[in-house]
Amino acid sequence: MRTAILSDVHANLQALNVVLTDIFSVGVDRIISLGDLVGYGPQPAEVLEVAYARLGHFVLGNHDAVIAGRMDPGVFNPAARAMIDWTASRVAGKARAFLATQPYILTGTAFRCSHGNPASPATFAYLLEAADASAAWSAAPEPCLFVGHSHVPGLYVLGPSGTPHWLAPQDFAFEEQKRYIVNVGAVGEPRDGDVRASYCIFDEERREVFFRRVAFDLEAYRRAVEQAAPPLRTAYFLQVAANGTPRPLREVLDFHPPSRAAVREQKVTVQHLDRAVRSAKRWRLGAAALLGLLLVALAGAGYLYRRAPPGTVEMAAVNTTALVAPACNSGCLAAPDRAGAVTTTAPLRDWTVRVTDPARQTVTVRDEAKDEGPTRVFRLASAAALPMALLARPVKAAAGMRFQLQATCRSGPALQGYAELTLIHRGQDGLERPLLHCPLDRLSGERWRSYRRSLAATGLPQDGELRWTLSGKFAGELLVRDAELQRTK
Repeated sequence: MRTAILSDVHANLQALNVVLTDIFSVGVDRIISLGDLVGYGPQPAEVLEVAYARLGHFVLGNHDAVIAGRMDPGVFNPAARAMIDWTASRVAGKARAFLATQPYILTGTAFRCSHGNPASPATFAYLLEAADASAAWSAAPEPCLFVGHSHVPGLYVLGPSGTPHWLAPQDFAFEEQKRYIVNVGAVGEPRDGDVRASYCIFDEERREVFFRRVAFDLEAYRRAVEQAAPPLRTAYFLQVAANGTPRPLREVLDFHPPSRAAVREQKVTVQHLDRAVRSAKRWRLGAAALLGLLLVALAGAGYLYRRAPPGTVEMAAVNTTALVAPACNSGCLAAPDRAGAVTTTAPLRDWTVRVTDPARQTVTVRDEAKDEGPTRVFRLASAAALPMALLARPVKAAAGMRFQLQATCRSGPALQGYAELTLIHRGQDGLERPLLHCPLDRLSGERWRSYRRSLAATGLPQDGELRWTLSGKFAGELLVRDAELQRTK
């Protein structure tokens, strides 16, 4: 069971969308939100709509609680209270009722989820110091606790010495006689000086945790703020993007945890994941999910990034043998072997296609002329804003090698949504890491636009395999040609 755990979306639709695209590209079995879907950001209703449709399990955050009427807004500072009033005016009663039903704690096999410190979940106490970590471990028996709230990713580790240690974000596997508190960071309001969205993937069988960072469109977020005109216009991460200097965390915190006596609802609700029941509406994609799980079962263990997420249909490549990097200095990706529609019975050689709804999403290959001669072009079309992905076969590469990810793209006349190129690395340790992200912004229906990203001078961190991917969630038409992964010097 692979679980994506995210927190603190804070009405940032741009960040939530790219994180869901990243989750879709690597494949997970379920998604948990650690709270604060609303607050700060300009699109609370839109975020709640996406969250209700795409996320599987929730815990309550302090911003969610105050919008749902389960917390006094007086514990927030004046700027945050102004945003609370503005958000409440834009969220329907049904959405507030949905938030009001969410538990303070979710428990699973060997882990527990809460928004703030699980020692006092209804007051949403912060977990900032070693003493806070010790209190959390004393209140919860599970070896791993997942939290959000502070917006700063990282982890506390408790070993035989009995002294908690704070570590910067890093992938890890459980060790005997050790306990962990993982702060997954923030999707929509990062506060650690890195303006990318942060979340984690937890592999329960292997007992491994992976931190992931995903870039989102800051300009699109600014435009959404200008259009919505909320009382609070300048996000913390926009200030960091502008001047590059993060303020101390305690100067940014806008919330003062109340005493337990001041909390309106004293009963701490706990939901167990193995007994959680999702609403009928959130199961409306159940049949597709069963098909996706069947495809996963047939595919076998394989590479993690080759596994189709539940709820998708995969047209798997005919040839998935990894290409050896030294043999592909002029380009490591093969062109599509034929023109025409890609289906489960007519797949491509070397290329895998994933769609959410084959009735409304199609991928075709067509021949097209350009100055250098004829070429083949991928046409990704979707009648609705649904996730889809295009994945090249893997390439074997050694530590220190450098690569450039690139493609040339053009949109149809009315493309709505987002897409990005990603270079995913699977090392000899079995861990997956996105090395490069390239959002396909400023697409035009009038002309082709080239996109490229290169690895740093140090190259790959270890031996392993690379995969070029294009993934997104959009309605309309996206054209892609000259997809390349080149080895550079």
